[in-house]
Amino acid sequence: MVTFRILPVIENRVLGPYTLLRIKDRNMHREAKCGQFVMVGFPSSLDPFLLRPLSFLSIAKESFSLLIKKKGRGTEKLGELSVGDELKILGPLGRYIIPPKSGILIAGGIGIAPLYYQSLWMSHGILFYGAKKKRDILFSKDFESRGFTVKTITEEERGTVADLVRENLEILEGQQIFICGPDAMIKALKDIMRDYTKQAFVYMERRMGCGLGGCKSCAVKTDSGYKLVCQDGPIFPFKEVSYD
Repeated sequence: MVTFRILPVIENRVLGPYTLLRIKDRNMHREAKCGQFVMVGFPSSLDPFLLRPLSFLSIAKESFSLLIKKKGRGTEKLGELSVGDELKILGPLGRYIIPPKSGILIAGGIGIAPLYYQSLWMSHGILFYGAKKKRDILFSKDFESRGFTVKTITEEERGTVADLVRENLEILEGQQIFICGPDAMIKALKDIMRDYTKQAFVYMERRMGCGLGGCKSCAVKTDSGYKLVCQDGPIFPFKEVSYD
């Protein structure tokens, strides 16, 4: 049974446009699996009241790391935490996957976080990675050191990751593909990758109230009806997700 834990922050550092939080915990490495996430909140404050869903960036024996993009009251407060501050953690949550040893990862912006974690379960592959600016691109050398071919693109230079995929469609043939990024990116890829959606999976990001299926706030439309990101996801077959 998943229960709340109160855990201390042991590192807070700026990483490009994001904040990396490392949280002390000796159990998560035994419990969490690829594709899962945690709900994160503040144990001594009701502002904000709701917890935030965050993907794992990495997990070690004594800690786990999260990548934060400041875009609201909750994530702003997370970015301001100091070493020793405590967080309320619920998780791991969501359905896990057994990733392939090799495959293609397509990341846009903060979508690099769960795909980085997935890559740690893989032996090699190809990463397509897009960001707004060159300085926003993270972990390229790390991916390459672990046998990944890395292809990057930035909006300030020439386009989006959807453009990058369009230029390299032949690489997708016969590969399992995993995607995470903003909705606009995913919508564009759905059209560009129409011949490859059967072999592709997408990490869905939605606001959540509880992470346990009770509030239904994370419902997404699929070909087989509405499903909950927290219970049925966060990873869905790309061909089933509807953006109509």
